[in-house]
Amino acid sequence: MAHEMIGTQIVTERLVALLESGTEKVLLIDSRPFVEYNTSHILEAININCSKLMRRRLQQDKVLITELIQHSAKHKVDVDCSQKVVVYDQSSQDVASLASDCFLTVLLGKLEKSFSSVHLLAGADATEWDWLCVKCQQHLSQA
Repeated sequence: MAHEMIGTQIVTERLVALLESGTEKVLLIDSRPFVEYNTSHILEAININCSKLMRRRLQQDKVLITELIQHSAKHKVDVDCSQKVVVYDQSSQDVASLASDCFLTVLLGKLEKSFSSVHLLAGADATEWDWLCVKCQQHLSQA
């Protein structure tokens, strides 16, 4: 169990509404292994995967979370500390059930120190990602 409450949950429908409204900047972070990210991911998501080395470097403050985001992105990302950040992994249901030393807990904690609004996409799994990716694709094609 996490040693302190970090981040809050957001449901898929709320994320879709945020993306479709276009009124707020949303930074999407996929914390799954690269192979899973490469197979399927939410459009515009940045993959920050969970290596032991990266977890240790984050814990020891040897890398800044903003540097990691820039390094992991396929394109230049405008990092704005007031934007919403939504993180997802394979299947985490809620923040309170995460182990205090797991990569996702460390990642959420570091994000919370740099961003004002950090959320875990609750209950996301492969069946929801396909739907979400289709919804995002429709939104982007209309823009």
